Amino acid sequence: MTTASVLGWFWKLIVCALSFVGGMLLGGMITGLIGLQSPTLPVEVDANAAMTVIFVTSPLFVLALYLVGRKLAGGWLVRTVILSLLAWIAFVLNNVIEAVIFTNFATAPLFTVVSFTPAVLLCAAAIAWLFQPRSSEEALARIINEYFRQRTAADWLWRMLMAAVIFMPVYYLFGLLVVPFVGDYYQQGAFGLAAPALTTLLLVLLGRSVLFLVASLPVVMAWRGSRRSLWLSLGFAHFVLVGLLYMLAGNWIAPSVRLIHTLEILADSFVYAGVIVWLLAGMTQPAVRSTKMENIAVAAGRT
Repeated sequence: MTTASVLGWFWKLIVCALSFVGGMLLGGMITGLIGLQSPTLPVEVDANAAMTVIFVTSPLFVLALYLVGRKLAGGWLVRTVILSLLAWIAFVLNNVIEAVIFTNFATAPLFTVVSFTPAVLLCAAAIAWLFQPRSSEEALARIINEYFRQRTAADWLWRMLMAAVIFMPVYYLFGLLVVPFVGDYYQQGAFGLAAPALTTLLLVLLGRSVLFLVASLPVVMAWRGSRRSLWLSLGFAHFVLVGLLYMLAGNWIAPSVRLIHTLEILADSFVYAGVIVWLLAGMTQPAVRSTKMENIAVAAGRT
């Protein structure tokens, strides 16, 4: 890798980060124009400082989507949709759900969705445009057909059903591990945190599990790389989008609580991604297979 290519990569990263910031500003303008009420935050919350951290850490958002998008098949629009769906569910919708369930202040869900959605769409479009993958621009119908023909309908059925619920035990297991360290803060309502009833928590986990499958499946279907790289890229993306960025921005929460939750999210993101890859990744790698066929053809031409 040359110095010019490294500088070019960083230039693209900055442009994509600026598109995210521009999208946030656009989202703020839209909420003001349509008169949406902002969340009623606790007095200890500095909303401006939190948003500043979101802006400053936007390159992490770009990096997470870049690592996923670099080995996706499909043209610009297909890759934009895949990246947008992953980011919107994991970063925007999931944050709204967690804020409603795990905080005790008025969260204004629609305000949050409208504020962040333009940033996600613009950034995903910029990443898909500036970071072109090496794989061919396959049609969406071909991607879907090639993926599902690898297994029988019965095989896909049990795999999809398990993938739709697997986030529940993964999240719950790692959540139990951190309860001794952070549980009291939720019970006492510290930092605006709240502990939902168990039945509510389980229902929410089921919904989030299905949503994460919807977000992750298109990535798995269009992936043109190894299973290991898919696991690492998808796990890192979930870690950044689901928790890391918000833990960095949550400056009103005690550092010890944020650190414990960051480690928790890091662990369950990679475990969840690993199970998803094991369940749903294709049995063959189209990009690798096509390369081998090209090498065979070249060798045959030399004989």
